[in-house]
Amino acid sequence: MSRNEAILALRAQMKTHGIDAYILPTADPHQSEYLPEYYAGRVWISGFKGSAGTVVVTQDHAGLWTDGRYFIQAESELVGSEFVMHKLVVQTQAEYLDWCIANLSPGQTVGCDFWCISFGQLANFDAKLKEAGLILKDCGDLLKDVWTSRPSLPKSPVYLFEDHFAGESRDSKLKRIRLEMKNKKANHLLISALDEVAWALNLRGSDVHCNPVFVAYLLIDEEKAQLFIDPSKLQTDTVELLKSAGVHVQAYDSILGKIQKIRDGLIWIDPSNINCKIALQIPAGSIYSAPSPVMLAKALKNEVEISHIRRAMEKDCHALIQAFIWLEETLQSGQTPTEYEFAMKIKACRASQKDYVGESFDAIIGYRSNGAIIHYKPDPTHSKKINPEGILLVDSGGQYLDGTTDITRTIALSPVSDEIKKINTAVLKGNISLSRAVFPAATKGIQLDLLARQYLWQQLLNYGHGTGHGVGFFMNVHEPPQGFVAVWNQRGSAELQPGMLTSNEPGFYQEGEFGIRIENLVLTIPAGQSEYGEFLKFETMTLFPIDTHLIYFPDLDRSSIDWLNAYHEKVFNRVSPYLNEKEKNWLQEKCKQV
Repeated sequence: MSRNEAILALRAQMKTHGIDAYILPTADPHQSEYLPEYYAGRVWISGFKGSAGTVVVTQDHAGLWTDGRYFIQAESELVGSEFVMHKLVVQTQAEYLDWCIANLSPGQTVGCDFWCISFGQLANFDAKLKEAGLILKDCGDLLKDVWTSRPSLPKSPVYLFEDHFAGESRDSKLKRIRLEMKNKKANHLLISALDEVAWALNLRGSDVHCNPVFVAYLLIDEEKAQLFIDPSKLQTDTVELLKSAGVHVQAYDSILGKIQKIRDGLIWIDPSNINCKIALQIPAGSIYSAPSPVMLAKALKNEVEISHIRRAMEKDCHALIQAFIWLEETLQSGQTPTEYEFAMKIKACRASQKDYVGESFDAIIGYRSNGAIIHYKPDPTHSKKINPEGILLVDSGGQYLDGTTDITRTIALSPVSDEIKKINTAVLKGNISLSRAVFPAATKGIQLDLLARQYLWQQLLNYGHGTGHGVGFFMNVHEPPQGFVAVWNQRGSAELQPGMLTSNEPGFYQEGEFGIRIENLVLTIPAGQSEYGEFLKFETMTLFPIDTHLIYFPDLDRSSIDWLNAYHEKVFNRVSPYLNEKEKNWLQEKCKQV
């Protein structure tokens, strides 16, 4: 079935259900950013593969709303379909609702599947549409009879994540969670976010591509907990181990019936990730609506996790050294590997490292103009050949039992213009400026974002994505609550705290020509105390050289040069003991003082 045929089939379903506009978000019942394929209906009907976007279909329009990270990609992937791209002005806002209000008449009905809309979204949806005289209706999943080739729900096995990696037992975590519940006078806590369920129980899975999570809910009360999951995913010994911790396994689809039966005390839900279908079963007076205590606990890495992360960064650097040596030697031999082939080489080099599990996301290997596509993913048949000229953007990461990595480097494959060097140097200075920040406790990510942009702004340049996101520990590479962003949202408003691991990734993208991004992961650590209170700073955790051939040195101040030299010295000292002579010589050359 073509995309336009799928749109026609959906419109027929809409008529049957009395729906004038159907909203299809990027979401599953757990409000995941990355979805099991069963819930990837927005990708199936539109062809747009980006991780963020919302489809709205009426009888005479099919629209996709997405943000600046995906404009170039969406324009390309929507070609050949009826879909029209709508560019979001503000990344996190539901501007498709404004379109519905402007293009529908009072009395018409907007439908969506309440399993895939968060409780927090519902109030906004209902208020805005009601004010315009529109009706919001839970019409369920209108793709169920249209998407005939739909993948089944995942059934991959769930496995134990050992305490010596996690740094804390599940019993200890559940005890801490219950203490938070007691402080808030909540009798039950319903955890819906997949990474939170996995973290709380020291379990991992593979239901979502590149994210070691599994589809489940966790309901905790003062004495016991219930894990709602497909029981076939769990081995008998795992079930018994969970039972010994007071965690009892229930069928995944029994969650709604269980929630309907609870009538005692307060149920704590996180409105950002609990879906409407479940939340609306709870009497309003029984809801305690607040961010999940697990979200913050998970974001604050403990000392064991931090120690493991340092080792994971050394392994990741070793793997990348092997991959970049291969690229250089391949180009020198006259061969021109494709972006996809280089992505697979990086994956293979990581796979040779101890405790490697998989990629933390599909590698972004953007040669020349493809570097300007912020979330570009090369594929086996359509990726560019890499020639020994121009610049190459390489953004990749690994999932190891001892940590999650995410690193971007932009390298010169030949001499480049001073114009490109000046832009790259502005990006580098922004990265260094943020890396060196010292700030009072309770500072928010939105307050620091400008440190990374300031040097681009001086050239009247900018980039259309956040500067950084939280990163999990052998968990999702995008992890709330914190981040560096230029707009007020959850990530921007979260206070930075010791133990948070966050990406620092300013960039610049010239459509049709090139992309530049430099990304390290930074750990928030104490900086000291004074009469003005507690102060914090960052430790740069990522280890890999930054290409000095792309620096315009007249624009690089002495303090930034000192930082770069110290960083390269750290990279060499930390990683060289694990290298053979060839690798060590390569790294020594890349890390030489400037």
